[in-house]
Amino acid sequence: MKIFLNDRFISFSQDMPEVVSPLDMVIAYESPGLLLKSYQEFERAGEQNSLIIVGPSIDKAHDPALSAFFSFFKQVDAAGGLVKNEKGEYLFIHRLGYWDLPKGKIDGKDKKASPVTLSPVGKITSHSNTAPSDEGRSYPSSAYHAAVREVKEETGLKSVTVTGELPCTWHIYTRKEKRMLKKTYWFTMEADSHQSLRPQSGEGIFLAKWIGPEGINQILGHTYASIRELMLKVV
Repeated sequence: MKIFLNDRFISFSQDMPEVVSPLDMVIAYESPGLLLKSYQEFERAGEQNSLIIVGPSIDKAHDPALSAFFSFFKQVDAAGGLVKNEKGEYLFIHRLGYWDLPKGKIDGKDKKASPVTLSPVGKITSHSNTAPSDEGRSYPSSAYHAAVREVKEETGLKSVTVTGELPCTWHIYTRKEKRMLKKTYWFTMEADSHQSLRPQSGEGIFLAKWIGPEGINQILGHTYASIRELMLKVV
């Protein structure tokens, strides 16, 4: 599990690494107070690329280090889609100077929408509470609805089909001097490339574009670290 802070990241481990780079900050968990001080030091300094927190477990429900770390933030849940067309191209948006994937916050309407699941052939249906993935994850139905809604709103697509789940990404940002931790649920989707694309300018998006696999490497240096890591697992 990696939690990104701009292009740097925080990770959790059960074991002390055998080799430590000068660019890594490694700490053993002792208490919430000491962990917060270490994180604040990492946050301010900027010299290290990563903060590695060594704790007894990497299970959030039972790991005091992970639980303590999460308590430092207000968590925001979001969802988005990696959309592929019949030509093998992926749909990207350009927002605030970065290439990005369409995504947005899960809202109250998403939480009240009908339950969904993935059928055995991978297409979206609507008769069960959650959607099991081939890696054992099971994302909430609200995330499915939010992902489809955000993809349509931000790109102008009228029709998309959810085909599967991808790993969640986590990143930290500051809003009104408060530390925020955003968890984004990701889904693979399919859409017909003949549909018109209309970027949502009101959200700072000035371009929505299909990009082939050969073009992905050219834009990875101009996207967020969490998106870059997600794409490197897929393409």
